[in-house]
Amino acid sequence: MNTIDQFQIEIQNSQTQLAIDEQQLKTAISFLLQSEQVNQAEISLAIVDNPTIRQLNQQYLQHDYDTDVLSFLLDCDTVMDSTQLEYRGAGKQIEGEIIVSAEMALAMSAEYQWPAEQELLLYVIHGLLHLCGYDDLTEEELRIMRQREQQIFDHWQTSIPRREE
Repeated sequence: MNTIDQFQIEIQNSQTQLAIDEQQLKTAISFLLQSEQVNQAEISLAIVDNPTIRQLNQQYLQHDYDTDVLSFLLDCDTVMDSTQLEYRGAGKQIEGEIIVSAEMALAMSAEYQWPAEQELLLYVIHGLLHLCGYDDLTEEELRIMRQREQQIFDHWQTSIPRREE
């Protein structure tokens, strides 16, 4: 099965502050899903501004603040025994939505002194890892997730700027 059959990726860009390379994002999403050994995926990515992501954060999570990324796992089936596999996405069929704020990426990229496109890509990768089964609610889980994010960025020979959590 080729990746076109394996992964369906839709991108909706409703913001105007940051130029978006949709093909690059689709390639990055496919790369992560392949490296996670996901069997099949339907991923919807929405790129929005801060007011939109804040409203969604309030509506779905009861959080009244701007955020960088929201992810919603709509469906997940494991089609093989993944207990012996290295990656949390291994053997899964995933259907999910990722919503990222381009406005937040612009602001944070200035703070971390790297391109806004890379910051936005980090949000996409982070949200996708959540859909694959990673979490960041404990220090150990956060460490694992940050390590996996960097492993993905290593593919592009890019170091993620260090962040204070």
